Amino acid sequence: MSESYDNFLGLEPKYSDPKKSKFHILPIPYDVTASYVKGTVNGPKGIISASQQVEYFDEILLDEFYQAGVYTQDEIKCKNISVEKLQEKIYEKAEPLVKAGKFVFSLGGEHSVTPALVKAYKEHYPDISVLHVDAHADLRDEYHGSKFSHACAMRRGWDLDVPFVEVGIRSMDKDQHDFIKAKKLKVLSPTAINHKPDWIKDVLAGLTDTVYITFDIDGIDPAYAPGTGTPEPGGLTYNQAVDMILAVGKKKRIVGADIVEVIPEMCGVVTEFLAARLAYKIIAAAQLK
Repeated sequence: MSESYDNFLGLEPKYSDPKKSKFHILPIPYDVTASYVKGTVNGPKGIISASQQVEYFDEILLDEFYQAGVYTQDEIKCKNISVEKLQEKIYEKAEPLVKAGKFVFSLGGEHSVTPALVKAYKEHYPDISVLHVDAHADLRDEYHGSKFSHACAMRRGWDLDVPFVEVGIRSMDKDQHDFIKAKKLKVLSPTAINHKPDWIKDVLAGLTDTVYITFDIDGIDPAYAPGTGTPEPGGLTYNQAVDMILAVGKKKRIVGADIVEVIPEMCGVVTEFLAARLAYKIIAAAQLK
């Protein structure tokens, strides 16, 4: 690593030019509908800061993956707006980038940022599917009076007719359980994963050839990522998550992603650093096919 600049990965201008860069980091500091501990509004800055300590050389793939260019956009201004208005602002920012062929990598903020991003991708990649990593199913039709609460993120994906696979799920109410059963959705709990050595094959089987990844950091066991608003016992290990991401990258075309629900400087800085590492793994995986 050379001199660090104030952007994702601390890249010099040669590799962070907005026109030449394939990857565009989009910070979305929003946590209005957060249910328990707030603080994800600071998530984007925390992840970007931590990313400047991430080595460019990938220790698994034995290569560097920043040369395609990673540009860090100005953050979306989210202060004092409703979650419904947020959807409009995100879509207006993301859609032209997706249309231009950029890989939009959004950093939340809470999980309510995802539906507008998936909408933008669905318009330009009609066959897209979503890999959803989370502790929570996020399949409520509404929560606290809003259909765009963080707890409804994947239900809005269902409304967009986007197929998805949920991984790491270990918290839901009965209505969500019944919805999963009725719609025959593919949901892999940590318990199921730990009892099935070839579980990644099930993930791949449920995805189309074009994939968007939405990664709620609480999908990781809080022993590894404690900095989140609603931690749930159990969950994926970092290595399980990386194995899955790289497998998807080798077999599918990853075209966009987000990482959400990170609260920085909570129990140290381990969570934002883990999120930064995961983000770079996804950027690497998106260049494998």
